Amino acid sequence: MESSDDAIIGQTLDGIITTWNEGAGRVYGYAASEMIGQPISIIIPPELGEESPRILEQVRQGRHVDNYETVRVAKDGRPIGVSVTVSPVRDARGRIVGASSIARDITHRKEAEAAVRERDILRYIASLAAAVSHEINNPLAVVMGYTQLLADEMDAKGCGRVDEMLKAISRIQEVVIRMNLVTRVALSDDAPYLPEMLDLRGSSEPGAPLQ
Repeated sequence: MESSDDAIIGQTLDGIITTWNEGAGRVYGYAASEMIGQPISIIIPPELGEESPRILEQVRQGRHVDNYETVRVAKDGRPIGVSVTVSPVRDARGRIVGASSIARDITHRKEAEAAVRERDILRYIASLAAAVSHEINNPLAVVMGYTQLLADEMDAKGCGRVDEMLKAISRIQEVVIRMNLVTRVALSDDAPYLPEMLDLRGSSEPGAPLQ
């Protein structure tokens, strides 16, 4: 038990820690001398405060909790993703007198899964951008051509208005160019973030320059 990399913790049915192995020390940052006799709630986030009583109630009924994924808090305040298995502890007469939990740190796995989800979202955005830009580009070119022809037939006052139209059309074309560019972004494992070229928030105001 002491040599295990997993956090193995014994506790009473009231949630008071009775045993704390070295693995628990490595995962949570507390020494056994700091934790034995303390409530298990020390390593449980406040928003999950009802979790331990609920699990201990299942233990009282003789039930096991297997591979329950949740979050715990280390001594330095870091949230730690863990997979927890909790089993009843019985005395010599077979009575349930406590609980034994084995927690495995899955923080890195959770981070990797989140990175994959972000890349998948980005790929979806890229494919959507390609489809939208294709639908916009051709009719936009036609509108631009006719507007330029219209400008040739206008007087000075009318030309000013047409110029504003051409500027607006040019802006739309620049946005379409951005959408085309994002479809060519190489998504690497260490850069699963939205590329700046797709972030149009800074140019959402009418007449705002593209970044």
